[in-house]
Amino acid sequence: MTLSVPAWLQQKIDEYRFALRDSTVDFYLAQAKLNRADCSIEQLRRFNDTCLDMAELCQLNGDDHSYLHALGKLHHRLVQEMGNADRDRLFRIQAYQLARLSLTRLCHQLALSGDWAQATRL
Repeated sequence: MTLSVPAWLQQKIDEYRFALRDSTVDFYLAQAKLNRADCSIEQLRRFNDTCLDMAELCQLNGDDHSYLHALGKLHHRLVQEMGNADRDRLFRIQAYQLARLSLTRLCHQLALSGDWAQATRL
């Protein structure tokens, strides 16, 4: 049995919503680990990967707003960790390297959408 186009589209939207919800839960779990004082560089990398996975899911489904939001949250947290004096130097350097990559992705997406003012402000 084949689905009608509206039913198929609704099914795809529902699948995306469920996948995004699962990805959001993963994000908050990774963020909770990052909030701990004994957080390791590996947990920072996992947080980065989780955010990028969520952003990619949004991008693949044409959800540009959520894509930018996910990248923005990632970049903001990485910048926050760069300035966190309680973290060791290697941790802050890793946050810096990851923040450079997230900033590049943010600026690229903003440039693609024609939001030059926002891209240059970053």
